[in-house]
Amino acid sequence: MPTFYVATLARYVLVDAANETEARTLAIPALQALQPGRTVPIEIRTVRPASDDEIELANWHREMTEDPAPDASDWV
Repeated sequence: MPTFYVATLARYVLVDAANETEARTLAIPALQALQPGRTVPIEIRTVRPASDDEIELANWHREMTEDPAPDASDWV
């Protein structure tokens, strides 16, 4: 399944979707999650296939933010 870059004026997400229409639908909750506690209108301005570099950056960022901090006992 291809990965799509879906963007508003200020934020973007990458979503795996069968086509651009599905990408728009899947992106709305992901874009809303970027602003928890706020109800903001989502105006999608760009939907296109994500580049390999964008996918690589998103994967790297996910790995860096999901890995737990090293245990202090590992430092000895």
